[in-house]
Amino acid sequence: MVGRYLGVLLLGLVIGLALGYALTGSQARSQDGCLYKPGKFAYPPEEGKEVVIVYGFDANYPPFTLMQPNGTPVGFDVDVMNLIARKYGWKIVYKPWDWSTIVTALENGDIDVIASGMTFNAPRSQKIWFSVPYYSYVHQLVVLREDGRSLDEILNSGEYVAVQIGSTADEWADRLLKAGYNFKKLGLDSYVAALQALLDGRASAFITDSAFLGPYLKRNPQVEAKVRVAGELGAPNVYAIATRPQDKWLRDRINEALEELMDSPVWNELLRKWGLD
Repeated sequence: MVGRYLGVLLLGLVIGLALGYALTGSQARSQDGCLYKPGKFAYPPEEGKEVVIVYGFDANYPPFTLMQPNGTPVGFDVDVMNLIARKYGWKIVYKPWDWSTIVTALENGDIDVIASGMTFNAPRSQKIWFSVPYYSYVHQLVVLREDGRSLDEILNSGEYVAVQIGSTADEWADRLLKAGYNFKKLGLDSYVAALQALLDGRASAFITDSAFLGPYLKRNPQVEAKVRVAGELGAPNVYAIATRPQDKWLRDRINEALEELMDSPVWNELLRKWGLD
């Protein structure tokens, strides 16, 4: 009798262990499916191994990023990334990229970071992760100085409003059209091109970031004399440096260096240098 009880007990123990293993394994697989797999920069590099960061940016977004005719990138964000890289001894590979596909490029591993006046917002945060924010701005609707119409009148004129494709200004145009405003969107490849469309009469207005417009007008007073801000759109936004979600080590290093830089006198010097103060 005792032997039979022991047999049943052992059989139950074996079945219990088997079920427990199966359930645990199933749960682990489920968690694996929810978590990001380690990325290229998820962990610190091996000692002595050079860290090479492929830096993606908009080649025509002054004063944050701009490619000079000789192929040298310049701008506020370029200076910031160079200082971060210098702190850690990283090598930077500069890679200008079409803004309309730059988030996909980061996801696919074509670039490792985006530091180019990129707005930290909810739609982008579903795909990529951001550093601590480092600059704030507002969206503006800009018209020619002689255009005395109100913001609502312009947005219901049925005329063209220029934006950079893939930018938050583009998102604003879509949002306004969806809300029932009556205008036609003119999508171009940069904020500079959108402003030029306003100046040469291809558009009646353009939507911009104040972070672009203010410094641009400071450097181009002849343009400042021709345009005015008809109104602001929405609440203030912030710029941050984007990385892949998996690259926690890289993001942590960027955050440490960025906060250190923003707490130093060098930060204000950079702001003044690029007309952002």
